[in-house]
Amino acid sequence: MKSSQALFKFAALLVALLQSVIHAFAQPSTPRDSTWITNGNVNAVAYSKGLTYIGGDFTYVGPNIGYGVALSPTTGASDLKFPKVNGPVYAVTPDGADGWYIGGSFTKVGDFTRNGLVHIKADGTVDPNWDPNPAGTTYAIVVSGSTVYVGGSFTSIGGQQRSHLAALNATTGQATSWNPNVSGVVYALAIKGETVYAGGNFNSIGGQSRNYLGAIDITTGKPTSWNPTVGNRVYAIVVSDTLVIIGGTFGVPRSMLAAIGITSGQPTAWSPSFNGAVFALALKGSTLYVGGGFTGSSGVPRKYIAALSIYSNPPLS
Repeated sequence: MKSSQALFKFAALLVALLQSVIHAFAQPSTPRDSTWITNGNVNAVAYSKGLTYIGGDFTYVGPNIGYGVALSPTTGASDLKFPKVNGPVYAVTPDGADGWYIGGSFTKVGDFTRNGLVHIKADGTVDPNWDPNPAGTTYAIVVSGSTVYVGGSFTSIGGQQRSHLAALNATTGQATSWNPNVSGVVYALAIKGETVYAGGNFNSIGGQSRNYLGAIDITTGKPTSWNPTVGNRVYAIVVSDTLVIIGGTFGVPRSMLAAIGITSGQPTAWSPSFNGAVFALALKGSTLYVGGGFTGSSGVPRKYIAALSIYSNPPLS
């Protein structure tokens, strides 16, 4: 009898131990989003009386804000109500109502599943009714009225088959009938009047030859007759009243940056020469701000960012 009781107690103890082991191994293996992060290596960790102490090669400790964040224009502080994005962001544009459209290669924003494209409202919440769900990465977004134009590597978006470029209803997220059918990835978009300018890594639009750059009718979705010669990828586009300015990895007839006549389709005499790729452009009046992988332009040292006058040669300022 005693041996049976002892055996029962041992069995009960074994079950309890197994349950504790199973419980330990059943804990989630992914890091908690609420855990703060550092900007360098953590080499030591200790816990005592409700506090975790860390040491290492970092200079910052703070919340994990993900891959995208809104910043205060006055203080530069991050807006912590902005929903966390779990993957790279490649495109951001305002929605015209203090909210944002953002694109990239993420799969979740806040508590919502969103594949590469999302609308974040002015109050920092994800728009629950706008989910175009592109089948690929989003690299470019521009808004015109009630239409959101999107470029990327996708082959379907907004419930329709669309090759790399699409127009979406700004309220529903559904694709409109506008369908340029671009043969390769679209990295850059700009709109001027009734024309959508697209740049990227493609060789045709709507079945017509267009190498890396093209202009598309905003109503019909067909390429216009505007057809500049570009020798390699276009990553950025800005448009003035008379010029289409492009940046990329091309080398002929201009090195990484060029200004093209909005009517003629020919490069102007303006000829900056960058020694590395141009990935971003912003135009303010006659001043062009340039970002990329360069360390100089036209023999003048400039590391990764430069300001140029678009109406003078040499242009660097």
